[in-house]
Amino acid sequence: MRERVAQPPIQPALRDPERHDFWPGFVGALMGVIVLLCGAFHLTGLETTDGGTAREAQLVTAFAMGGVQWKDLSAPTAPAKDEDPAATARALEELEKRVNEGGPRWVIRVDTGAKTPCPT
Repeated sequence: MRERVAQPPIQPALRDPERHDFWPGFVGALMGVIVLLCGAFHLTGLETTDGGTAREAQLVTAFAMGGVQWKDLSAPTAPAKDEDPAATARALEELEKRVNEGGPRWVIRVDTGAKTPCPT
């Protein structure tokens, strides 16, 4: 039925040795660990209630546990009347500057210690 096809003779001295190198695998695994750690500690730029900057993992936990807070800046309160008219004038200038600037009117803060699960 079938005929055997003649194969060339094998010369072990001329064959490429079959070897597995350690270094390419080690470098690949090291790069994977670095990417994993950088992703776990990636900062979001959102401030926390503790005063720092939230990491992505903390932000995900805050969303799940109801720890995302926002503060409305659209209607700032007027400064208290002080005895010092210069301090009152500076406070009113800062208040006017905040009201007139075109930035966002709210600030998002992350409560990293929130423990109440989201009802949805």
